[in-house]
Amino acid sequence: MKITPHTKISAIIKANSDSIAAIASIAKPFQKLKNPILRHLMAPRVTVAEAAAIGGCTIADFKRVLEPLGFIITTIDQEETENHTGGSAPVWFSSLSEPQIDQFDVRQIIDQGDDPLKAIMLRYQQLPIGHALCIINSFIPYPLVQVLGKKGTSYYIQSLSDTLHHTWFFKEAATAKPGKISNEHIVMQASSSFEKKLTAYEPQYRIELDVRALPMPQPMEAILHAIAKLKPDEIIHVYHKRVPLHLLEELEGTPYEILLCEYADEDIRLLISYEAE
Repeated sequence: MKITPHTKISAIIKANSDSIAAIASIAKPFQKLKNPILRHLMAPRVTVAEAAAIGGCTIADFKRVLEPLGFIITTIDQEETENHTGGSAPVWFSSLSEPQIDQFDVRQIIDQGDDPLKAIMLRYQQLPIGHALCIINSFIPYPLVQVLGKKGTSYYIQSLSDTLHHTWFFKEAATAKPGKISNEHIVMQASSSFEKKLTAYEPQYRIELDVRALPMPQPMEAILHAIAKLKPDEIIHVYHKRVPLHLLEELEGTPYEILLCEYADEDIRLLISYEAE
């Protein structure tokens, strides 16, 4: 398998499960991959370049341990990891006073096997303009940086030790409205239009996926797994308990059309297909 700095860790693990132990041997933060729960939380969201930054190592270290397993790294370039470092403190960080800071330690949430993303986004949404949210974690939350970065949020990373990182997000007046999905291919529809779209596909081309009974973060993982296997002539019909904002943000800018319909409380349906050309 060929991999690049942009390849997700989950894709590497899927290709060869021996890569779990190989990557874990590179740096102490990667020992979390041996825990199945933490592996499900981290691996689908982090690329090789981002993992290198988390572990304080180089992409060449990944090349060293993965090539014996048959992987080929096509680009050895650390520019991605360097672009994520906080560097010198920005002006807004230096001028923060204590009342302007909301600290949120998510380590216990993750240790319990839960995904803190929803709670983080809610706290950011409630954050007043001119205030900062400080996420305290044992690793740098690059997926969160990407999600809030799409909203125009400024961030600053303080790596206090190998297992303690403070990631600061500053809410400015120009920040996009939290929770707003900007992808023009995500459309809310009435049930009649929704069902008309669904029945346009023959049964053999419909993928039925019910994630309502799954604990977090498995619904998002299950949907992304199905999307990865989606063919151009197929459609995924998802049964969900809520509008999956984080999934929609993840799919922003991708070549998929997403239709949503609210049938009832805790009965949200999605249709996911390739965007018509």
